[in-house]
Amino acid sequence: MVPIWRRPWMVLGRDTFAGDVLARLGVDHLWSDHPERYPRVPVEELRAAAPDVVVLPDEPYRFTADDGPEAFPGLRCALVSGRHLTWYGPSLVEAPRVLGEALRAARR
Repeated sequence: MVPIWRRPWMVLGRDTFAGDVLARLGVDHLWSDHPERYPRVPVEELRAAAPDVVVLPDEPYRFTADDGPEAFPGLRCALVSGRHLTWYGPSLVEAPRVLGEALRAARR
């Protein structure tokens, strides 16, 4: 699951660049089949989905260690670089390594 905003909570949905990046890393995000690209989902529903990892990028919303993970008690959270997840261009060269390391660390 990949929240991209809070107030209201929004997540990656279908047909997004970030969703494609994650898919290439072998990650399935829970709302990839949602009819909206960035659906609004109540935080209670996000928690109830019980994902393996909550991926919290630092953009477009700047999730931090103090602002984001507390909304998902008991769930593993990976704080990741939004530049590596949402930008095309030179940052994609290192994106698989940087994102992969963050996801692996969250799963430990």
